[in-house]
Amino acid sequence: MRILFILLLAALLISTHTQSQIRNKITIKSNGIKVKQAFLLFDDSGKLVPEGNKIEVNQQVNLRLIIEGWKPVNGKVFLGSAEKITTDEGDVILDEKDLFADYIETGFDAKDAKVITLSATITSIEELFKYFLVTFKVWDRKSSAYVTGSYRLYLK
Repeated sequence: MRILFILLLAALLISTHTQSQIRNKITIKSNGIKVKQAFLLFDDSGKLVPEGNKIEVNQQVNLRLIIEGWKPVNGKVFLGSAEKITTDEGDVILDEKDLFADYIETGFDAKDAKVITLSATITSIEELFKYFLVTFKVWDRKSSAYVTGSYRLYLK
């Protein structure tokens, strides 16, 4: 019985540590890479977005992903990135298919690809919504590695 308790306690500590690295109720799914951290920052101040994800109109929010495991080719990583913002009713506000399209040929230095920042800004509202859902994907053009996820933003 004591061994079972110790194992459960160890599993709880590991689980708590892992969850503390993913903030703001960001959901993450990855393949072939490891997402070490994911959190939201306000662009204007660099401060962390509080856990409630409450923002103001025109306030830029940056998703910061700390990633390990991209496979470099000659010191370069060739990434793609997509971002979509929808309302709680499913209306599409933004749908960017490839934010890194300008880097298809040149890629990124492998050391720079460890920190990915994607930004989202709700620039205006014509009616009130419960929340805005931001979904994202970052993928390696040279392998099957990727990360997908989402988070919600609420207006103050």
